[in-house]
Amino acid sequence: MLGCLGLRAAEVPAERSSPSRLAGSVANAPVKQIRPGLFELGEVRFDKDKRTVSFPASMNLREGNIEYVVVTATGKTHESLLRTTAEPYHIQLAFLLLGAKGAGTNTLPEDPAQPLPGDKLEIDLSWSTEGKARQFHAEEFVHDRKANGPARRGNWIYTGSRLREDGFAAQLDGSIISLITDADALINNPRPGREDDDNWLVRTNNLPPLHAPVEVTIRLVR
Repeated sequence: MLGCLGLRAAEVPAERSSPSRLAGSVANAPVKQIRPGLFELGEVRFDKDKRTVSFPASMNLREGNIEYVVVTATGKTHESLLRTTAEPYHIQLAFLLLGAKGAGTNTLPEDPAQPLPGDKLEIDLSWSTEGKARQFHAEEFVHDRKANGPARRGNWIYTGSRLREDGFAAQLDGSIISLITDADALINNPRPGREDDDNWLVRTNNLPPLHAPVEVTIRLVR
């Protein structure tokens, strides 16, 4: 099945989160082709032509301080806007099969004035309300306390998590999209204030009800 992607396991980039033992397991991943260019991996879908990765989630918080946009049930659900049952490992494999480049062997700079290493991303959240489709940029639902307004519009960074002695960090910690600097998360926030755990709040404008289903769509910009 991976042959139809024009990729082999040996061609998957060897990032800090995917050395040979992680990359080699790609060949055994249960990838299904939905249609030409569109593939499914567990609950994750990735589109080779659109360069997108998408997965289902649900509204987890509608107020309060947050450190994450998306986590799994094993993550910091008390500080995340959304939660998902999609496997971080599957999300990572989807990005690798799309050719995404993460932080590699680089560490993530704590100084928010320094750029984060990795590919740029756009993140959209979508859902239906009374039969009407709604779609917004993820940052529209994050309040920046220091700026006293919504989080700055712009890109996110695919940093790719890392492989620790106990296993793949994003899978173990459930950290998928982080607002604070988190080397174990798959995706990080490059905006000023990412060094401050208390800087980010839920911005409730236009949010669906608690527990409502939300589709997360992430597009590689480069």
